[in-house]
Amino acid sequence: MQAKWRNDKFEVILRKVNSASTPEWRIKCLDCPGKLYTPGPGETLSNYEVHLKNRLHRQRVNDRMGNSATSTAATS
Repeated sequence: MQAKWRNDKFEVILRKVNSASTPEWRIKCLDCPGKLYTPGPGETLSNYEVHLKNRLHRQRVNDRMGNSATSTAATS
């Protein structure tokens, strides 16, 4: 996913509440403080990809990159 969204900054975090619980993956958007996403449905990244396409997120990335364009298309 990082190759597809080169200008976006995010971290994948393994969250384990205690030894008896099942570990949970989270995705933290570094461009949007306080945003933490759960992958899904299943083990897909579709929930987070919706965020990456969000207008406000795109604006934050463009501002950080110093771009004047309102949106930048990700290249495959």
